[in-house]
Amino acid sequence: MKKEPPEKTFSYIKTSLKLLFVGVLFYFLAKKGFISIDATKRAISQWEFSLPAMLALFGLTFLGIIRWQWLLRAQDIHLNWARTTQLHFIGQFFNIALPGAVSGDLIKALYISKEAPGKRGPAFGSILFDRVSGLSALVLVSAGAFTLHYQSLEGSPLLRAIHALLFIAALCVFVFYAYLFLVREHHDPVLLAFRKLERKFPRAGSLTRIYQGLRHYHSHRMTVLRVVLLSVFIHLTVCWACISFAHALGDVQVDSFSVFIIVPLGLLVTAIPVMPAGIGTGHMAFSGLFLLLGSQRGADIFSLFALVQLFSGALGGLVYLRFKSVEQNLHLHEGCSS
Repeated sequence: MKKEPPEKTFSYIKTSLKLLFVGVLFYFLAKKGFISIDATKRAISQWEFSLPAMLALFGLTFLGIIRWQWLLRAQDIHLNWARTTQLHFIGQFFNIALPGAVSGDLIKALYISKEAPGKRGPAFGSILFDRVSGLSALVLVSAGAFTLHYQSLEGSPLLRAIHALLFIAALCVFVFYAYLFLVREHHDPVLLAFRKLERKFPRAGSLTRIYQGLRHYHSHRMTVLRVVLLSVFIHLTVCWACISFAHALGDVQVDSFSVFIIVPLGLLVTAIPVMPAGIGTGHMAFSGLFLLLGSQRGADIFSLFALVQLFSGALGGLVYLRFKSVEQNLHLHEGCSS
């Protein structure tokens, strides 16, 4: 019988401990009253609501792959679809294996820089712009829904704070894209500052290259437009899924239009690197935001959303183990050949 190498065994142990930690965290949230295990079970049994929502959320993973492939090709990085899908799922795995909802981006960036030698800056730029487009779409969905239906939160003491937050965030999104499209490279003060810093500290050159990779999309406006529109569609679908989860939980009185305001705000909170897959921070954010709509089921809605993310991450873990196995065998073959 073939014995597993110590490194692989240690990797299995680390992954198991992290998944155990997520399970303990769910248990803690249930004990503290943030979520209801019974309500979640009942919601899953309401297949007419929960199943289409879960399938739609899982399908969004492949839209994310398409979005990233567009960004890579704009950087003249041509990976086949199978490789892009593989690296994307590996990123999904590290989103649950490491704290925060952006942790997998760092791992994807490291792998893609190996896949495209000499294009580390553009590779990191594609990852960064992929995240920026997603975050900006969250702001656009929430701000747009608030503009069309602001009276739904009238009377809430947090109305002014939410209004101010969305106004500032939407303004930042507008300024970012205006700066990207209107400011040319030789007039870019940020780039000039990075180059000045690089002359004093040569190691800062990597920051300059990453920023150049980001602003490379200045000349790919149609790609940026397609990416942002796809990101908006992705987040609209997430909001619809959360409405379906609310109905599955028996909360049919929740104002559907208002969900398009608060869900993007809750998802922005999950980007804070505190717990794996945004668990904990996401529960508290959704709980507080849904209370504005008179719903007690916000944390349970996020639990159902998180279950789909955990499932995608688990598939990514299988992809990662396969990827590492092939990579190790390739290195072993190269060592024997030399």
